[in-house]
Amino acid sequence: MQQNPADIPQGGSPDNVAIADELLSRLGDIGDLPLEDRAAAYAQLHDELRTHLEGGDSAPRP
Repeated sequence: MQQNPADIPQGGSPDNVAIADELLSRLGDIGDLPLEDRAAAYAQLHDELRTHLEGGDSAPRP
């Protein structure tokens, strides 16, 4: 899902658009998994998002 830079909401950045595109792609991939595998995949994604939002990712941003 490519987005035109002119369509980025005010305050948004191309990096944020790329992150959102990656998230949407992962959610789509999870939705395609067999039912018995989806819960574990959603739980893993939830944990990754929580860690990121709580500042657990210490990788410096450019």
